[in-house]
Amino acid sequence: MGGNLYPERIETDRLVLERLCHDTVDPFEFYEFVTRDDWQGEATDHMPWFRLRRLDQVERFVDRAEEIYADREGVRYLLRTNDETRPIVGTSAYKTEWETKRATTDIVLAKEYWGREYALERASIFVELTFEVYDLEAYYTTCAADNEPSRRSIEKCIEQYGGRHEGLLRQHSPRPNGDVTDQHRFSIVRGEYEEATVDRETLECEIDWE
Repeated sequence: MGGNLYPERIETDRLVLERLCHDTVDPFEFYEFVTRDDWQGEATDHMPWFRLRRLDQVERFVDRAEEIYADREGVRYLLRTNDETRPIVGTSAYKTEWETKRATTDIVLAKEYWGREYALERASIFVELTFEVYDLEAYYTTCAADNEPSRRSIEKCIEQYGGRHEGLLRQHSPRPNGDVTDQHRFSIVRGEYEEATVDRETLECEIDWE
């Protein structure tokens, strides 16, 4: 491990996660991606914060990612496929809540890349980082009550590590338009994780810390 608190780059069998910052991201390439129809549509229906429409909004989005990283609150990654062309497929964040000893994540994928279990592949790495590297006691995530694709993906990950669906949090998450959504919450605690992985290799990916 190098001197950084969060990895700069993670490479799995099918994905490359690059830390989102001005040094690594071409704002024009990212802008072209987030203004695609399949990003402005269903991909961000439940995550309207990511519906960026102008280049200056893209720049502020990267600024915010750098602020969170500098404050040691978490890290946001640009997701690419791990092949010759390496197109952008989405973005994902990993956030550490040090006082409560837990971590959480989010992900948004362009609709073209739904159904390939990219979200599961990425989530597995973050779950394992939570317990193996950061020595935290819990991992959790949420999704909107009517977001069935996300719920199915999350359930696969949670089941893989022995976690559980905690329930429905009513009137939980506000949206920019003023609506407040119900959210399903899922979690894995250390005992569940250790029991599920006792005979399993973990962190089977390449992680660059610098």
